[in-house]
Amino acid sequence: MSKPRPLWWSKPPAMLRYAIAVLSVALAIVGAETLTVLLRTEPIASMMLCAVIFSVWFGGFGPGLLAIALSSVAFHYYLAPPINSFTWKHDIFSVDASELPRLLLFLTTSFFVTLITSAQRSAKETALQAEAKAAQAEMEIRHVTDSIPALVWSASPDGAVEYINQRWLTYTGFTLEEARGWGFINAFHPEDRISVRNLTSVGACGAASASGTKTEARLRGVDGKYRWFQGCAIASRDEAGNIVRWYGTTTDIDDRKRAEDALRRSETYLAEAQRLSVTGSFGWRVASGDIVWSEETYRIFAVDRTVKPTMDLVLQRVHPDDRELVQNELNRVTEGNHNFDVGHRLLMPDGAVKYLHVRSHRVRYDSGDEEVVGAVMDITAAREAQEALYAAQAKLAHVTFLTTLGQMSASIAHEVNQPLAAIVTDAGGGLRWLEREVPNLDEARRALERIIKAGRRAGEVIQSIRALSNKNDGQRAPLDINDVVNEVVALVQRELVNYRVSLRAELAPALPTIVADRIQLQQVIINLVINGIEAMESVTDRPRKLTIRSLRSGPREVLVAVEDCGVGISAESADRLFDAFVTTKSTGMGMGLSICRSIIEAYGGRISVTNNAGPGATSQFTLQLHQEDS
Repeated sequence: MSKPRPLWWSKPPAMLRYAIAVLSVALAIVGAETLTVLLRTEPIASMMLCAVIFSVWFGGFGPGLLAIALSSVAFHYYLAPPINSFTWKHDIFSVDASELPRLLLFLTTSFFVTLITSAQRSAKETALQAEAKAAQAEMEIRHVTDSIPALVWSASPDGAVEYINQRWLTYTGFTLEEARGWGFINAFHPEDRISVRNLTSVGACGAASASGTKTEARLRGVDGKYRWFQGCAIASRDEAGNIVRWYGTTTDIDDRKRAEDALRRSETYLAEAQRLSVTGSFGWRVASGDIVWSEETYRIFAVDRTVKPTMDLVLQRVHPDDRELVQNELNRVTEGNHNFDVGHRLLMPDGAVKYLHVRSHRVRYDSGDEEVVGAVMDITAAREAQEALYAAQAKLAHVTFLTTLGQMSASIAHEVNQPLAAIVTDAGGGLRWLEREVPNLDEARRALERIIKAGRRAGEVIQSIRALSNKNDGQRAPLDINDVVNEVVALVQRELVNYRVSLRAELAPALPTIVADRIQLQQVIINLVINGIEAMESVTDRPRKLTIRSLRSGPREVLVAVEDCGVGISAESADRLFDAFVTTKSTGMGMGLSICRSIIEAYGGRISVTNNAGPGATSQFTLQLHQEDS
């Protein structure tokens, strides 16, 4: 690129231009004088005309007029009589009539030449200025294209490169000559060269849009490594719509591509992990109500991916018996609670029931926005497996109980049968001794003594079997009764959900400790809670509520009460509830309350069941305080 011509050359300073005009006329006069002497002619007019032309060419219209004026004076001096004199007859411009035509011709010609030359000079000045501005603009454009963080190029209509910026050349290590035409294509990965060629060949066929065409390809750097770049080409068209030039950029997107690939892999890992663990995720902007679900959450709720999730949609899927529970939890979150942890059921359109465990927490972003982010775990399979395990355990416990009961019955029959048989035999013998004509009182007395001995032996057998059954008193230790109650509450959650019972614990704080076996007390409380839950199974006209209370009932006692709102205790069953093998349940064996009484009485406590003033009954027991706390 040629260097732009400085503006002072196309338009010199005004003083210099006028000085040149004066100097030109002076030189013309000197030249005319010299030629007059040497050639014995008078070339003053032509020399003056040359001076005017040079003054106009160099200085412009103004210096040209000055040259004309000075030339007119010189013309008067040399041609108007008296010759070589500025003496005038009557007026300033008195000229001989014979010289007047020459003067007028000279002035007309000089003025005409001044106009033409001035116009030519102005046009030349304009052209030079335009050339300088164009060169300056081209230089600025090159500076811009070389400084922007992109590889810039331009190409002919067929896609052959005509210009590439320095950044492109520096990155690839190509020279401008190597990159021109289609040489630049060698810098791209062989698998991507077709797409790079199509970047401009598609537009050359007239299909390029106003926004241009784009492609992604790998470009080799000077270090030999390939990086992903995005090429964008825009076509410049003439009035007929034909492409006259291509302009394009090539931008490094390798980091973005790697980030996108990493994000896709992460999303794939997350989606697969959620699918395998049957755990979905969600985001809930409480302020706006916008909800976002993961793919697995859509699958759990059996909702089409195109449907926008809403809270109404969630509540529609929730099991009718659990909607109040879920709505209460949602209200707590709306009011500012940070955590959400609840288990509930879904009633699917096909009638199937799913068990969910939902956990979430509130997240505050730097922008000040808040969002509830959580996980939805489908625990239906685990719940069914747990139910099956519970059922198997219950069945096994029942079989074990029957087996143990049968073994105990056989043992009692075997141990007691012999003394009973002896009693019968001795009683019969005694009767026979007494029925003789002369009763043998000594033999009868001895028979009665053997009967007494056999009866005592039978009693000892019964006591030994009872002692055997009560042989293990458990691991007695100081206990906080409230801790035992809370442990039971966690253990009976399954039954509470199955029977749709809401449980409330009203536990007095800082109760003194008691001394007992934790497992045995849990067994007692669980039995009372299960009895209360099953007593409400037929209740449909009121909420099923169960309340567990603990309090200090006296100076040395604590009391635990389980209150239900079920059907209560019938009058005929009230006096026999704690008898063995007495039950009010069709599937019961009548051993639960009997065992509970044995355990409580073993600790010196009392147990009772009474009807409430309203619906239901209350089961309660008392226990002695630990001596150190009494």
